[in-house]
Amino acid sequence: MSRSPAGEAMGIESFPEIENFQKLPREVIIKGAGTQFNASEGAELRGIVINNVGHSIKNVRAQLVIFDQNRVPLLGVSTPTDPDRLPQGGMANFHFQLKDQKRDIKDYFLHANWSFDEAP
Repeated sequence: MSRSPAGEAMGIESFPEIENFQKLPREVIIKGAGTQFNASEGAELRGIVINNVGHSIKNVRAQLVIFDQNRVPLLGVSTPTDPDRLPQGGMANFHFQLKDQKRDIKDYFLHANWSFDEAP
């Protein structure tokens, strides 16, 4: 789970050394890494997902909710990550391209949906 810079979640700059996953929370971590806005192409948000649940996962999807100035949800969308199957410690990226968004994405909430990968 991740919140915008104004939220309460851990910022990407405060992640510990990435090679030491014991310091990260024991969960699937999702973090928006950057937003852009272009009047002709709309808004976009990129980010990463890190699997730190201690087991392989599959069908990983990034969920995005965008809020207005009163924290009322304006839009909710999801996209598969690349890759959508992650071993323990694996990382994936995601990209939202929202052509109908008329301004930069500033106040948002991210969540990762996934299921356990029981394959050998």
